[in-house]
Amino acid sequence: MKKHNWVFAHSFFELEKEVIDFMSGLCPIRPVGPLVPLSLLGEDEKLDIGVELWKPEDACLEWLNNQAASSVIYVSFGSVLVLSAKQMEDIATALKNCNHPFLWVVKPPEFPKPDGAGQLPNGFAEETKNKGFIASRCPQTKVLAHPAIACFITHCGWNSLSETIVSGVPVIAYPQWTDQPTNAKLVTDVFKIGLRLRPNSDGIVSTEEVGKCIKEIISGPKSEDYKTNLMELKLAARKAVTGGGSSDMNVQWLVDEIIKGNSCGRERLLSGKQPEEEDKVHIVTMGNSSIVCKLNVHVLLLWMNHLRMQL
Repeated sequence: MKKHNWVFAHSFFELEKEVIDFMSGLCPIRPVGPLVPLSLLGEDEKLDIGVELWKPEDACLEWLNNQAASSVIYVSFGSVLVLSAKQMEDIATALKNCNHPFLWVVKPPEFPKPDGAGQLPNGFAEETKNKGFIASRCPQTKVLAHPAIACFITHCGWNSLSETIVSGVPVIAYPQWTDQPTNAKLVTDVFKIGLRLRPNSDGIVSTEEVGKCIKEIISGPKSEDYKTNLMELKLAARKAVTGGGSSDMNVQWLVDEIIKGNSCGRERLLSGKQPEEEDKVHIVTMGNSSIVCKLNVHVLLLWMNHLRMQL
């Protein structure tokens, strides 16, 4: 990491002060997040940009409009995780038995398995049609920003967690692999914005465990503490990306460094000439996954200008 000039973190200083301060001694890390749609940061939704890998179902938003404020349990485990049939059944039973409406995103398996992994229990959709909404895909940032959402049961991927924090939604964590267990630890012990589902000796999170966590997150003795902590982080996230905020200043620093240290590359950009090998730089982005990108200066300048406009 030390060989790179710039290391960008998909986070913001106020969220992970101690870690960022420590890592600054190991590599030139600068947080530039949260990298979420601007609408989650209080800006006009028309300014949002992004690429949807799958077309979301907006019908779930219409359904949310008919639900009471802070009443809906939102459940989504990303687009990769496939839960066992037993785990699907236990979560489904908990949602059916709880006293709250739910929105559950269940992406049908590309290759259905005979044991029913990743699929809803038979009859569940019909039994709960007056209580819940089941979607194969949904516009997650819009869902999290909706006033009807009470909590989010999530696999704790960093992107989802970042969106949850800036939306101010309490978390019930169900991590599986890579960075997710660490993120769940942050949720419960560092950020203190939610709970973690605990599997039994068979590796299954029981119906009782899911139901207990739903009750605790919404009306338990620490429910108001979670909301208070989230509001502080939500406001800190917005402040970080506004003018003079920590992430805004880091982006401006990078723009200044590029302009100051790569004037030849900037001149080529303006003249339309191709960049030479010595103008190429390395960027490491950190967050949901670690990616090393080799970009030339003229592409980098365009990217930074675009980023400046978004922030």
